[in-house]
Amino acid sequence: MTFAALGVAFLALAAIVFLERFLGFRSPMFAFTMHFILMGAAATIDQLLAPRLDSRRFDVSARELRLYRRLGVFAFMRLLRKIGWTAAIRDRKVFDGTRRTIASYEQATRHGENAHAWLFAIVLAPIAWAIARGWWDAALWIGSMNVAFHLYPIMLQRTQRARLVALLRRSGQAGSP
Repeated sequence: MTFAALGVAFLALAAIVFLERFLGFRSPMFAFTMHFILMGAAATIDQLLAPRLDSRRFDVSARELRLYRRLGVFAFMRLLRKIGWTAAIRDRKVFDGTRRTIASYEQATRHGENAHAWLFAIVLAPIAWAIARGWWDAALWIGSMNVAFHLYPIMLQRTQRARLVALLRRSGQAGSP
């Protein structure tokens, strides 16, 4: 990890500690803000480190896709579009709506999934802390937001990637980096 990435992680941790002192660990606003601080830090660290994400764990099975559909991943996608999240974070350099940028969009889904997977795992620590302390309200707030802000985005990234890989194969391009 580079010095800059460590600096970003430290700043995120400092911001979370400050917010915990200001809002309280059991506050829904703390849980909400903590997730957004973590997402901002993860996006920055991902850009700084630019990891190569070519592991087989990024392959998506048809069975997974059926499960994600049953769990409402498309309803989640429609919700993100409705509230403007998709438009707000769209990077036209990554995907401009043309076939030329499908491969970079497919790669971006790997980076998004990777960041959300790390964050999902990291956030299990404050959830465990809340449970150990008997703070069920904090465990509920932080845990439910962990599902909404990290688990569902992972499923959405994987669903999108399966569609993109199919498009890449039909056009004769490789679906992996």
